[in-house]
Amino acid sequence: MKHLKKAGVCALMGLSFNALAGGTCPVTPDAWDTNNTVNGASLAITDVGAAGTDCKLTITQGPNNNGIATVRDDMPTAESSYRARFYIDATEMINGATAPQERFKAFVAGNPDNTIDPSIDPRARPALMQMFLVSSGTNAVRLGGFCRDFDSNGARARFGDGPNPGTVALTTGWNVVEVQVVVGAGDGLCRIWVNNDVEGSPNWEITNIDNAAMEGVKRANIGTTGATQVYATNLGTAEIHFDEFESRRQTFIGSNAP
Repeated sequence: MKHLKKAGVCALMGLSFNALAGGTCPVTPDAWDTNNTVNGASLAITDVGAAGTDCKLTITQGPNNNGIATVRDDMPTAESSYRARFYIDATEMINGATAPQERFKAFVAGNPDNTIDPSIDPRARPALMQMFLVSSGTNAVRLGGFCRDFDSNGARARFGDGPNPGTVALTTGWNVVEVQVVVGAGDGLCRIWVNNDVEGSPNWEITNIDNAAMEGVKRANIGTTGATQVYATNLGTAEIHFDEFESRRQTFIGSNAP
């Protein structure tokens, strides 16, 4: 496990815990395995985090759609059962959102050792799950993305219509997002909870999927990448904040009370 706190206890069966809390905020996010900032995007550790922490991760896209500002959590082996929880504050994006073309990729759980055949996915993305922040129009932002499923069109089960993160809006202030990925050949699954501590009622789920060829999650990225130029042009200076990232193999994580 990795601690970015000065003190604290990680959950049983935890994989990693990165909560920016306690003492002076570090200049760089050194508890993560690596960080990446290129092409005009920015990344910083800033004061006042979520759920009682003192510090948070703050990113901006900058003026270019190829800007990247991410931190990465690596696992020594591919995890066939993976859960992660993080806090995200997209208030500035929400307040400035105007068009559905405004979007960026905020979270990816993948396995870089197992890329996808370009004949199946032209971009050969090694993701088991990826999540975008997407403008829903004026002053509204939702989650979008996909879960890897070789039985779905394009090997991607998208966050679809109905009461799921394809249409559920983020609110201003801190939002709690939790994900679950289980690898299986016809018995795999993906689930997502948004501001929701009821494990038995995820906001979106797909079960009985085939993601076995991916073997498991070996890497998670948080930040901004894969943005549209519309987002970079209109919202490139918007600050997006992250905090309280934690991953586990089995047990539900839920929110942390302030």
